[in-house]
Amino acid sequence: MLLGLDAQIWKLILVLMVFPLLAVGVLNLIFRKRGGIEKHWGGVLFVLLAGIVAVLIILDKVRL
Repeated sequence: MLLGLDAQIWKLILVLMVFPLLAVGVLNLIFRKRGGIEKHWGGVLFVLLAGIVAVLIILDKVRL
């Protein structure tokens, strides 16, 4: 494996990146008539959602 990490960690990183991107994309589609959401709000939402997903993944791993 790349850098000695197993495949499960790479899957978690993929989820961590894809979920917030999808959420921001859906918000852009919803607010398309108003010009979408602004770039800085997209960045803020991405960081917040990625942080929430990361905390949920950590909590899931701790419970095992």
